[in-house]
Amino acid sequence: MITDPALVRELLTTAPMPPVPAASEPSVAWLRASVPRFCDGDDHARRRAAVCTELDRIDVADLSGNADGPLAHVRILLGAMELPPELAEAVAEVAAAYQPHAPVTPTADAAVRELVAACGGQADEATAARICVLVQACAATGELIAAARASNRTPEVIMATTPPLRSTRRVVDGVVTELDLRHPGLGFGAGPHRCPGSDHALALATAVLASADDPAPR
Repeated sequence: MITDPALVRELLTTAPMPPVPAASEPSVAWLRASVPRFCDGDDHARRRAAVCTELDRIDVADLSGNADGPLAHVRILLGAMELPPELAEAVAEVAAAYQPHAPVTPTADAAVRELVAACGGQADEATAARICVLVQACAATGELIAAARASNRTPEVIMATTPPLRSTRRVVDGVVTELDLRHPGLGFGAGPHRCPGSDHALALATAVLASADDPAPR
């Protein structure tokens, strides 16, 4: 793992993503091959634009519903996207298998098919973009909520100073390498793959913390 923050920031801007295999049938492999997270160049630009279109449809002010439990933020986001909150468990199943180095279970593949069906039934990049918004918000925002709750600090302060334990991968000198994001200002990444949903993540975390009646964070 590379930990130097200046080098991490540079590599986030210049180093390519590890490629993933192509896939056409709805599955975790298909999702990985259809989202901006795991590609570069024209494919990344097109797929990122689709994700940004989905994010633009979500009014951050709508991410303020009351919810509790470990998947509260996912249920709030599902509601804002006009999808059934009951899909939260399917989102969590997919999120657990989303990273290319994570094992894929038949349950995770079935959860992708469930999400495709809920998002219109077409296994295309537009559907993948909707699922991408949900899946990428799942674990990362959950970690942010846990960190803010444990430290009694606001999500904004957490992300600006001590982002939760997170890393990402790039190809450095031909080798897939972990880049440490636990540095001020790097919690949402940097460069072309910087998270486009940072405002949404902060709003979701704030909503969950408020609805859980936690002590007022500082």
